[in-house]
Amino acid sequence: MPRTLDKYDYVILDIVFAFKRNNNNQLIKLAQLELAFWSRIEHDDAKDMQSAQLGERIATLYLQGYLSNKGGAGYSITKKGREEIACSTI
Repeated sequence: MPRTLDKYDYVILDIVFAFKRNNNNQLIKLAQLELAFWSRIEHDDAKDMQSAQLGERIATLYLQGYLSNKGGAGYSITKKGREEIACSTI
């Protein structure tokens, strides 16, 4: 059974969506995604508790169909991911 998405999952989806929208549909590289994620949650207590677990979250979002990885070239948000963002607030 898939786990419920939490605020950190939505942060990841929002970063990938915004990157694609602002960069002419380019794919976001893992290093760029990591930098944007940690910058976004910089003042959040999770960075100290390791509850953010970025790599595991990205893998789970990929496996659940929210993100796609185009041949190792970078990440893109899927239709399912866009729909999830549209239905939520961060």
